Amino acid sequence: MKTKLTLVLMMFCLGMINAQGLPQHIELEELGLSFDIPQGWTGQLEGEYILLGHQSLPGLMILFQNNSQSTGDLKNTAMQGIREEGVQLSPAGDFKVVGDNRVEGMYTGYFNGSQVKSYAIGLINGLGSGMSILILTESNVFTNKHKDEANKLARSVKFYQAKESTNTKLWKNKLIGRQLKYMYTNTSSDYNGGSVGLSEKTTIDLCSNGQFYYYSNTSSQIASGSVAADNSNVSSSGGGTLSSEDTGGTYKIYSLGQESYLELTFQSGKVVEYDLSTNNSGQLFLDETRYLVLQSEQCH
Repeated sequence: MKTKLTLVLMMFCLGMINAQGLPQHIELEELGLSFDIPQGWTGQLEGEYILLGHQSLPGLMILFQNNSQSTGDLKNTAMQGIREEGVQLSPAGDFKVVGDNRVEGMYTGYFNGSQVKSYAIGLINGLGSGMSILILTESNVFTNKHKDEANKLARSVKFYQAKESTNTKLWKNKLIGRQLKYMYTNTSSDYNGGSVGLSEKTTIDLCSNGQFYYYSNTSSQIASGSVAADNSNVSSSGGGTLSSEDTGGTYKIYSLGQESYLELTFQSGKVVEYDLSTNNSGQLFLDETRYLVLQSEQCH
């Protein structure tokens, strides 16, 4: 079971679940599964997670993909617990294997100093990706009702052969073999007649073989009268210098529901994910930043 739960647990504690966005019946074609959200639950898609909150039952239900191919692998992963910054969840006893495709058990632990209790169900999909369900709340208010609700959702899960969604096909047609380019330039003047200039440039070339090339450059120029100091060609990414392993890797374009994503896996192992969207004019946005779509000269 995945352990990237810091973000969603923060949302749980801050009560950020709302009633918008998700229908009662969910089809995730690219994962090859469908399920029904039980009555009383509402929620939203947050990246690779579906987050559900109840109208009256305290707590949060988290649904996410698992890639285990056997109940043994799934149980071993679950028994490792969940440990991240501010999060410590450990198995409360042994996880049970139920039938040929299900593992279940309890976690107890802490999140940001608060004691929590959780019930987890992992389901294996023999045709592709499986699904995990985690329901959690403060320990003193956890009841069998929480288990019942998680089991109700688990009973509705149906697996089938995964297939590429229409959204993913459209994005692949638009982006593969292209260069995605971001450019920003800003110049300002001071009271002494000098000027400060800043320019940023990022390019991402997405090749048809599944490889990408990444380049990022920030240049600044300070001019005072006729004397200029040029400090250009300083490469950075997120405020840090790019390493030789951060200039390429493999990419994936995929969709969950109506949301589509570009995921870059660098040679260093770093993973960066962008939300894909366009405005009414068809202009491309990665997260909320506009990129130009150009023909790639890196991909052959």
